[in-house]
Amino acid sequence: MRKIDYDIGWNSGKVTITARSERAKGRTPDPLVLERRAALELIKNDEAAGYSFLGHEFVDRTKRLVKNGYFIISPGGKLVEAGQDWGPSNPVYEEGDTLMGGPRNGKEAKIEKVVRGDSAEKMGFGVVFLLRERDVSNAN
Repeated sequence: MRKIDYDIGWNSGKVTITARSERAKGRTPDPLVLERRAALELIKNDEAAGYSFLGHEFVDRTKRLVKNGYFIISPGGKLVEAGQDWGPSNPVYEEGDTLMGGPRNGKEAKIEKVVRGDSAEKMGFGVVFLLRERDVSNAN
């Protein structure tokens, strides 16, 4: 997964930018509370410098959210729908990543393929994540 450097929140008309990764914490140890315009300028400059933000759609109205679909690839190769949510059209997850939140019901979900464009749209989504589950219930 591309490392998420900052989380962005919106509260009472102010934008809060909180460092999440170690490199971001070294640069910005305390959360920033900014007006939307200042936050947008900071985010655009920092994204150009290679930093990533989760929640930038709160600040940048051009970053529309799309519907994400999650499908488990069964042992027989059939796709089984596992959920959906909303996220950026350029997702932070990449092939080979495991989903945040850790294992559920003793299983870890690893992203085998990220599908966008026409193929994802034919399935009714902006982005589709094809997942392979792995039993981790006995892992130490």
